[in-house]
Amino acid sequence: MPHLSFEYSRGLGDLTDLDAFASRCRDALAATGACPLGGIRVRGFEAGVQAVADGGDYHFCDMVLRLGQGRDAATRSRIADALYAAAEAGLRPDLGDVPFILSLEVQDIQAEFSRKSWSTIHTALEETAR
Repeated sequence: MPHLSFEYSRGLGDLTDLDAFASRCRDALAATGACPLGGIRVRGFEAGVQAVADGGDYHFCDMVLRLGQGRDAATRSRIADALYAAAEAGLRPDLGDVPFILSLEVQDIQAEFSRKSWSTIHTALEETAR
């Protein structure tokens, strides 16, 4: 259950294609082999309110990846490295010299406090694969 949320600065979508960025992140997660396609969710949110550094025209993308428990530290690290590399590769060409920071935090979802009994995505993926 890899769920990636990214919050980004106002106007970043004017500088780069954020739908393509989300797709690139999804593909990077799937390519690790440690993130089942049916569990991947990538969503982005523009910051409605922000104050960055000295108030200049700065941009950011703050990513939080939540993973279901059961992956060892090496696997989580490999996923984080692959995701960060893909995100950077997707953003760097469009942003060039724009003052920008990209960050990623990986968190574990504690199974005992997670509820998810209604999902038809896996069935839809199986039907699509046929």
